[in-house]
Amino acid sequence: MSGDRKTRITITVDPDVVEYAEHLVSSGKATSVAAVFNDAIAAKRIADQRALALLREHARRADPERVARMMRHVNRQLVEQGFPAAPGE
Repeated sequence: MSGDRKTRITITVDPDVVEYAEHLVSSGKATSVAAVFNDAIAAKRIADQRALALLREHARRADPERVARMMRHVNRQLVEQGFPAAPGE
């Protein structure tokens, strides 16, 4: 990934995950087990950022009146079940 200096960490993972990472290395699909985990976390970060951007775009286009109506309904249900209402209502 990056050419920056890496930080060493210690993690505990499931044996089948380690086996797969080692398989990727031995088959030439990855340079190291560390690279497998680094690439996986980098891909997860990108996916999370894209999902958040999509969520923000949907929120930007939301009808404020409909959202308020839905929140009133949710809060009514929360209170009926003995929970506090969501903040902002």
